[in-house]
Amino acid sequence: MPEKKRSTIKDVASLAGVSLQTVSRVINNSGPVSETTLQKVQQAILTLNYRPSLAARSLPGRCSYVIGFIVPYEVDYLITDPNLLAQISGADAEAHQRGYSLLLSTSGNSKNGLEAYERFVSNQAADGALVIETASSSEGSKLLSLQEYPYVSIGQDLGNPGACTVDRDNYDGGRQITQHLLDRGHTRIGIINGPAFGSVAGLQLRLEGHQQSMEQAGLSFDPSLMVYGDYTRRSGETATQQLLALPDPPTAIFALNDRMAMGAIRSAQKAGLRIPEDLAVAGFDDIPTASDFNPPLTTISVSSHKLGQTAARMLFQLIDGEPIEKKQVVLPVELVIREST
Repeated sequence: MPEKKRSTIKDVASLAGVSLQTVSRVINNSGPVSETTLQKVQQAILTLNYRPSLAARSLPGRCSYVIGFIVPYEVDYLITDPNLLAQISGADAEAHQRGYSLLLSTSGNSKNGLEAYERFVSNQAADGALVIETASSSEGSKLLSLQEYPYVSIGQDLGNPGACTVDRDNYDGGRQITQHLLDRGHTRIGIINGPAFGSVAGLQLRLEGHQQSMEQAGLSFDPSLMVYGDYTRRSGETATQQLLALPDPPTAIFALNDRMAMGAIRSAQKAGLRIPEDLAVAGFDDIPTASDFNPPLTTISVSSHKLGQTAARMLFQLIDGEPIEKKQVVLPVELVIREST
């Protein structure tokens, strides 16, 4: 049985024959309304069984001209991740065009990513939110849904499969990188994954794309060739040391983000290896420094700015009560071949 569409403030205004501002004044008791108009709005609310969200109830005129951007990471991590900063920039550009401000909510210095959601919800200072997929985003999205905040996830939403999401084609990116390395003659390809704990669907899809390309080449995935990092360059260095210490080390490394790939290159160079003659290295994201690195990094190009901008546009559709034709948007990716492979 199809889910009944939830009534919006626009529906109430249309049925009552009044403006959105008038409905908002009735809901929030924030301005003068004639008795006749009050009765019309109240009757429309009863007829439609309209329930204003927590955000709508707390914001005069419904609109705060603020959207949230929830990043369930420590703030020190955020400011060093160019991929995240580009996503925030894209969202801010879209918000600016609409006269909105962007409210950033992080986990502060806490390891608990859910804290970023809890702080956002407790402040009640925005009309909706953009969220970054992390291992803690499942519980976070449930909290937003419970509080009736409109939100869009950048990446998958494991806590709410029906949520609006915008993501890059992680599977195809993993497939393209691996096929490129196979075409270069590499059959032992090391993988530097994200953290072993938690579940991030985007990284899993990159890994599945890698495995698919390996299988099509008649090769099986070797679990001993996969190590874990935490997305930082330093973790890429440590992970590469582990891979190079294997009895039969890989001839190529696919790091699931660019910063870990850069760490892999530095670690290999410190060990006296030549890139790409002795070890090929590829990343994912095409962050701004990827093309200027030594050697320039082969990677998967994703417009992180466009990712944030697209997600913000979808969020404004939700806030405005507009229908969403496609709730899961996947942006195409492109293989960028540089000197590291």
